Amino acid sequence: MAEEKTNYTQGYSKATVASHTSRTVDSDASFLVPYIKPTDYILDVGCGPGTITLGFRALAPQGSVIGVDISEQVLDQARKGVSEAIKKADEISQPLSRITFQKVDLLAGLPFADDSFDVVYSSQLFPHLATLDMRVRALSEMRRVLKPGGVLASRDAAELHFYPRAYDLDRLWAGNMTKALRNGEPDACFPGGDMPALFRKVGFAEGQVKVGAGTTVYSGGETRQWFVAANLGRLQAGDTFRESWRRVGITDETVEQTRKMLAKWAEDDNAWYAALQAEILGWK
Repeated sequence: MAEEKTNYTQGYSKATVASHTSRTVDSDASFLVPYIKPTDYILDVGCGPGTITLGFRALAPQGSVIGVDISEQVLDQARKGVSEAIKKADEISQPLSRITFQKVDLLAGLPFADDSFDVVYSSQLFPHLATLDMRVRALSEMRRVLKPGGVLASRDAAELHFYPRAYDLDRLWAGNMTKALRNGEPDACFPGGDMPALFRKVGFAEGQVKVGAGTTVYSGGETRQWFVAANLGRLQAGDTFRESWRRVGITDETVEQTRKMLAKWAEDDNAWYAALQAEILGWK
């Protein structure tokens, strides 16, 4: 199947989607879980393959969950994943009416009325919005559909680091990926650190915002090999992710150097990766 064209610069190749399916409620939304009620109506924005969305369904069995994404291609994978999960749980007779997926362009507006959801959530959405204006528009729209008293939660990378530093992957991988995400912006950085200010900019008062942080850590031989295999796939010729690097002037030589260093890093028993994740909660 040809890859669907959207304004999502990383694309939807098997390698990219595989890196997203590792995200679950436990890994990426545990900071939100204590605030979810069984009757909540939940919106998962930029849901991708739906692995987090599916977890929300179990937490709100008397409510409903909607996952939205800009790609019908990845939403088809989400629907398939939900169907398979329900079969494995021997719930074949239970209808799927409480979890649905819709194709939506967030920047064009969410197709929901004001004050529709008890919980609105996104994971790693804001790194893919290249400008401050886009990020403001997106978060404002998410706040619009949140009910008074509801909670909006976001989890976005603030820093990525590879150890040992001798492999230079902070520059080769993290630096170049950020440059591509921000369309070549000089000194670009991940948006996680700026999210508290963004929440306040769109209308959340300081006392309505809770700032926290989590980590994503990859260590151990098997985990390193998985991480590197997925990302080498994204950097292969023709992948949309690699093309996003080329569009901002990152040379093929640099891409190949990055691939080489990733492969070497994976074989180092002392190597590990850590990402600092900004975990923000805002109440309307």
